[in-house]
Amino acid sequence: MVDVHHTDKLQESEAKFGFIVMDYNGAVFGTLSGNTREVLHKFVVYLPKKYGRGGVPVLRFSRVRMEKRHNYVKKTVDLATQFYINPATSQPNVSGLILAGSADFKTELSQSDMFDPRLQAKVLGVVDVSYGGEYGFNQAIELSSEILSKANFTQEKCLSE
Repeated sequence: MVDVHHTDKLQESEAKFGFIVMDYNGAVFGTLSGNTREVLHKFVVYLPKKYGRGGVPVLRFSRVRMEKRHNYVKKTVDLATQFYINPATSQPNVSGLILAGSADFKTELSQSDMFDPRLQAKVLGVVDVSYGGEYGFNQAIELSSEILSKANFTQEKCLSE
C-alpha cells in the first residue's frame, strides 16, 4: 500500500531548478520545473574587450574593464537574490541552482563573496555552454540533465523515508 501523504508531497513539490547563464553579452535567469522552462529575466551588458585603442593608458583601461566586470557580477548576484529567494520566507524558492556560461563569469559568480550564502548552498553544478542568452539556457538544461536527475532522485528518496 502506498502512503498517500508521501505521493502528495512528491506531486506538489515538483522540483524547480534555477538557471543563471552568463557570458560577455549578458545574463539570463530561468527556471525548469518538469518539462516547463521559463525565462524570468534577461539583460544585456557591454563589456570592453581586453585591449583598448591606441592612446588609452593601459592601466586605466584595465582598471575600467575590471570595474565593469565587477559591476556585472554584482548586478547578477542582486538579481539572483531577487528571483531565487522568496521574500516572505527569505528562503530559496528553487530546489537547486545551475550556473552556466561560455566565459569565466560563472566561476567568478560561484566564488564571489557577494553571492548569497543561501543560494551558494543550492548550487548543484557549473556548466560550460557554447552560447549565451536563451540558446545557452537551452544548452545548459541539456548538459545538466544528469545533475538534475540525481537531485530529483535524492529529493524523492528523502521524501520516501
